[in-house]
Amino acid sequence: MGLLIENASQVVTCHTRGRKFKAGKFQSELGLLKNTSIYAEGGKIKWLGSKLPKILMNSVTHVIDAKGKCVLPGLIDSHTHIVFAGSRADEFSMRIKGRTYEEIAKAGGGIVSTVKAVHSTTKAKIKELARKRIISSMSFGVTTIEAKSGYGLDTKNELKMLEIINELNSEMPVDLYATFLGAHSFPKNYSRKEYIDEILYEMIPLIAKKDLATFIDAFCEKNYFSPVEIIRIFMQGMKFGLVPKLHTNQFNSIGGIEAAVRCGALSVDHLEIMKQSDINSLANSGVIAVVLPAVSYFLDIPYAPARKMIEKNIPVAIATDFNPGSAMSENIQLAMSMGVHLLKMNCEEVINAVTINAAASLGISHYTGSIEKGKQADMVMFDTPNYKDILYHFGVNQLWCTIKNGYEIKLK
Repeated sequence: MGLLIENASQVVTCHTRGRKFKAGKFQSELGLLKNTSIYAEGGKIKWLGSKLPKILMNSVTHVIDAKGKCVLPGLIDSHTHIVFAGSRADEFSMRIKGRTYEEIAKAGGGIVSTVKAVHSTTKAKIKELARKRIISSMSFGVTTIEAKSGYGLDTKNELKMLEIINELNSEMPVDLYATFLGAHSFPKNYSRKEYIDEILYEMIPLIAKKDLATFIDAFCEKNYFSPVEIIRIFMQGMKFGLVPKLHTNQFNSIGGIEAAVRCGALSVDHLEIMKQSDINSLANSGVIAVVLPAVSYFLDIPYAPARKMIEKNIPVAIATDFNPGSAMSENIQLAMSMGVHLLKMNCEEVINAVTINAAASLGISHYTGSIEKGKQADMVMFDTPNYKDILYHFGVNQLWCTIKNGYEIKLK
């Protein structure tokens, strides 16, 4: 298919200039082009400019008139938990009445509640729920999604979750990247040693054998997994070809940043509680800081110090962290708005945070996350001539068209 997008008022390229990500002052660079057309063929971007060369005209099979529209790279939600069953609306009400996240967890709620629901729900039902959430995410302009396991907490159910992600990746018109998050919490019917051993010697080898995940993740927090345990889990995952990412510094700073840097993690995610030493450890490490403002909004906890990290030349990405307990929203545009108003990032920093930097947090910025020749033709068009309207006119979805691998996606 030869796709021509004609006469876009603005094309926000988020070009990399050869870098894997944008950090510091470069996180404000958008590579903005005006009155520009884009040609894609074979799923790749082949040309950008004002007038398509005659040599390519005969290859055009589909034309989109983008006059009065702005074009961005497809948005990337680089941290989600879209595969789960059950509802925690009652726990949400309890928390609103004053119960803390930790108190609810100790009372049998939290992650344990969702684990029970996953265990008791058929694979087909969980898959259908996840499919609906992916469609919802796509409706906000997302073309690539990272999805975690972590609500199985035993070999059978962790594999079930990862199988669902892989099946949906082959069935849905988006790219899904699977992350193994067996080290999300400790199940009650295991000792600490027993469960870590199952992760190390049963889950990881099986997941690698079946090629079910790209990444390995863990929750570094008091009462969950310690930095020492995480290093051990990550080292085993890396031995089997899994790439580390880490949940850390959500409620406490206990050494997760240092553990992630030591293991060469692609990203550290959450970062609501950051000491200056944590920020210093991230600076110049090349690790992407993935901030999740919807969690802070939902739980009423501190927001990640995005401004301080950008000033330290740390590349910042934004994701939804869509999950049943602390961020029940697939709306990445809402997370972007929070990035501006609550994290004090500027519009340009936020757009790079959900495109090229989000791609870098998944190790895929060399072929997606920006509109450049040779890259995957993942693009979203908004019904406005000015990209700033996407954040200025908040609470309204102005998405007009989504292109994935050079094809227009029809959501209805």
